[in-house]
Amino acid sequence: MAPKPTGTTQSAPLQAMFDEAVKLQRQGDHRGAIKNFKKILEQSSDHHQVLNHYAISLAELGDLITAKKTLEKVVKNAPDFADGWLNLGMVQQQTQNIESAANSFDQLRTLVPNSPVSHIKYAEACMKLERHEEAFKAYKRALAIEPGDPSVWRNFSWVCLYVGDWDMAIEAADKVLQKHGGHTSMLSFKAIAYLESGKLDELAELVDFDRLVETKTFSPPDDFADLENFNRALNSHCLKHPNLTFEPSGKSTTKGHQTTRFNQDQNLGPIALLLKMINQAVRDYQKSHPIDASHPFLAQQPRTWDINIWGTVLGSQGHQASHVHPSGWLSGVYYSNIPDIIAADADVQDGWIEFGHPFRYPKAVAEPVVRSYQPHEGLVVLFPSYFYHRTKPFESSDQRISIAFDIVPSC
Repeated sequence: MAPKPTGTTQSAPLQAMFDEAVKLQRQGDHRGAIKNFKKILEQSSDHHQVLNHYAISLAELGDLITAKKTLEKVVKNAPDFADGWLNLGMVQQQTQNIESAANSFDQLRTLVPNSPVSHIKYAEACMKLERHEEAFKAYKRALAIEPGDPSVWRNFSWVCLYVGDWDMAIEAADKVLQKHGGHTSMLSFKAIAYLESGKLDELAELVDFDRLVETKTFSPPDDFADLENFNRALNSHCLKHPNLTFEPSGKSTTKGHQTTRFNQDQNLGPIALLLKMINQAVRDYQKSHPIDASHPFLAQQPRTWDINIWGTVLGSQGHQASHVHPSGWLSGVYYSNIPDIIAADADVQDGWIEFGHPFRYPKAVAEPVVRSYQPHEGLVVLFPSYFYHRTKPFESSDQRISIAFDIVPSC
């Protein structure tokens, strides 16, 4: 919450103390600011401007309960004070009182109907409450007032998918892509909207499996006699990882385990060799997929990048729900252990990776256009990070172990 020093504390000494407190607040010295605010409140206990700024510093220091109570007093004493409603709503969001936050932001919209922030904050709260139609209208109102913020267009495109306005989702995504070419989430949103609006030619060009998915089998690094021994080392590294977690929160792994990012570890072990192999594979991908200004993905290539990399261990009925990798440009998966039933199954396709089946929004009805690839040990699959992908459940007493990664542009 950004402090806005307006109003007066009525007396010159108190005003000077208030100004000094706000200065400290702006400098990040919230404890010093609170001392001054408390001295003022001893003499002017109900001054809504002082209380408002006092609550801001309390919130910054993590005392959200006292901040919330203070801001409730602010809006009670000064119901037409817009900043009070804004800050109250933000604290209510932080304390997971989303319904109350929505009410506060709705009151803010009444007080300052021409402020895009009021409509944006209300829309954000409505999305958390799954009141998608209300969020749609609020974002639309905000963009009518201030149409230049790509972040608002991004969120609006997302809301459009929930309400089923596919054409508007495309238009909103394009607004973002005009300023942020190749934006992964926007390309994934467009793919969904193309599918649902029947624009299959546009979908086929954007999500072109033949052109943009690449598979290859890695050769073993020099440190290992053969690929089997290298994969065995990778499997051991994954299975012994201290942060291997069953169905980690916020991830797509279902009935399986996933590690945290290996690149955060001090000891990379065989992952260090795999990273070298991945880097070379990405450079080869760039050569075989030269820049093409007519395609939103191929229109740019990163010169340098970081690699986020992690392991996934799936057992019987384990699978990955459909997802994309928003932070990446190019993503991939390397297979180090594949159960015999997956390697042998060419009809049912259990345990295969499937591209093109998106997250299903409430009003989505179209049949996805998909392509599946059969994994085998040593295989790496490279694909644009905006491609929706999932894996199919399988039955086996053996484990399916894969190592996924994102190429995150740094320049």
